[in-house]
Amino acid sequence: MAVSLLVSAAVTVTSCSSNDDDDDLLLPPTFKLLDFEGTRIALAGPDSYGANLYAIYTGDDKFIEGEIGVEEGVTLKFGLNNSTYYNAPDFSAGGMVLSQWNYRTNKPGQTDENWWKSYENQCSVYNFNSQNGLNQGAGAGGSNTFAVINGYDSPYGEGARFEFTAGASYEIVSMMICPTSYVYGIITEGNPMDSNNPDKSLKEQKGWFKILAYGFDAEGNPTNDGNPVEKYICDYRDGAETEIPISNVWSEWSLSKLGKVNSVKFDFDGSSRNEYGLLTPAYMCIDNILLRLRD
Repeated sequence: MAVSLLVSAAVTVTSCSSNDDDDDLLLPPTFKLLDFEGTRIALAGPDSYGANLYAIYTGDDKFIEGEIGVEEGVTLKFGLNNSTYYNAPDFSAGGMVLSQWNYRTNKPGQTDENWWKSYENQCSVYNFNSQNGLNQGAGAGGSNTFAVINGYDSPYGEGARFEFTAGASYEIVSMMICPTSYVYGIITEGNPMDSNNPDKSLKEQKGWFKILAYGFDAEGNPTNDGNPVEKYICDYRDGAETEIPISNVWSEWSLSKLGKVNSVKFDFDGSSRNEYGLLTPAYMCIDNILLRLRD
């Protein structure tokens, strides 16, 4: 596929990677696997906090939005939500970005014992199958690059989303998901933002946390009768049919029930809340989006 470079240094359009093309050779021609490898899109950096995702950042590697090639004339588009405070795209308002960070413990020289499970490490994936901190092989299937989504619908923000350009719609057969280190640490070791249970894990609280995906057609109408497809990231309730522990590896999530979609918006819900809303960080990593291009 052709590769297009936009004028703005903050926005890059790229084709699927060569690795992705190799994967396509193993798929019927009606399918496409998007794995985020080999793009020219600016990655979250220069550290795992992702300073280049914020409106006040002035470096050449600033990220605002990007596009990944799907097929001729169509890309998958994603980026940062607009912040009402800055009146500009800013990760504090949520969005979807690319990352290769993989700190599951504190990095060398870091003295704050809680750093790895804080927003200062918000762009790291908690993938136990990769080598901690080396930023290599952290994606699904041992790839290097994955996406981080941040945000949920509330009076203070909105969920992350992606869309297909040119009015295209596809069935999303599946994608791979994995918790960020921030989410994993808060769920397993306690949340300092929870004034009632700052040192209790979600399991000790018999709590739960889930991700939801809503589909929309090219006119903005909901698919699947407006119902989301959801997946529990963890569920420790006594009444749960089966306890679902939080995963430390990539797992598959089917979105086929949404039908053919032009865009997808992600949301989160959970048991840990206060009067302002959800307390569990609304983050997740996604990778290897498998599309059915046509029937």
